[in-house]
Amino acid sequence: MENEEKLDAVFYALSDSRRRLLLEELAAGPRSVNQLAAVAGMKISAASKHIAVLEAGELVIKTRQGREVLCHLNYDVWREVAGYVAMHTKFWSGRLDELAMHLKSARET
Repeated sequence: MENEEKLDAVFYALSDSRRRLLLEELAAGPRSVNQLAAVAGMKISAASKHIAVLEAGELVIKTRQGREVLCHLNYDVWREVAGYVAMHTKFWSGRLDELAMHLKSARET
């Protein structure tokens, strides 16, 4: 990820289950704010606030189509997030392998 502030905004946006529900719905394709609010069982004003947090994390992009505002997943940021998580997965996987070897050698002595 480019910087710490961007990373903080992404993980803050992902920290709420209602926002994750909105993201799951957007994975199927663009949705209007009204559609997202209905799926999540929220008022439009509440959904708009959650969408604003997702936009701040750059996970979602809004476009206007006629009178409707559509939300789309920002796949560029999702690729960055996946890369960040993959980097840490590789690190922790190696560390856990080292721990397993250490525990095995400790049992043998």
